[in-house]
Amino acid sequence: MQMTPLDIRNKTFRKGVRGYQCGEVEKFLETVSQEFESAYAENFELREKTKGLESEVSHYRQIENTLQQTLVLAQQTAEEVKQAARHEAELLLREAEQKKLIKVSEAEKKYEEIQEQILELSRNRDLLRTQLKSFLLTHLDLANSQDRKEGIA
Repeated sequence: MQMTPLDIRNKTFRKGVRGYQCGEVEKFLETVSQEFESAYAENFELREKTKGLESEVSHYRQIENTLQQTLVLAQQTAEEVKQAARHEAELLLREAEQKKLIKVSEAEKKYEEIQEQILELSRNRDLLRTQLKSFLLTHLDLANSQDRKEGIA
């Protein structure tokens, strides 16, 4: 049975011979009633406060859960971004490697073409030198032959 301050105030005792003095009992019951009322009110306030605090705790737990989910999502997103960046970097490297190979191949081809041109020019030079030498020797022979003819005649 739960007792209230009003129960204490309204409690009556049977009177007997040589019983307690009514004034003292009533005064004591009044003091007990006031103390009990104070404790009862404080208990009520504390229960209300506890409900409010439990509500706040629940609210903060929801916020904590939301923050944890957000953090997990942010971590997942960051990891996905890192992976995408790595993948893109790999693609760029492959593309750059392919371009490099193409450029090297083009440069080698150009080098071979220039080497062929140098060889061709060298052959032409040698041919021209031979032709010029032959031409000059022919003219020298012709001039010598003319000198001999003039010297004889």
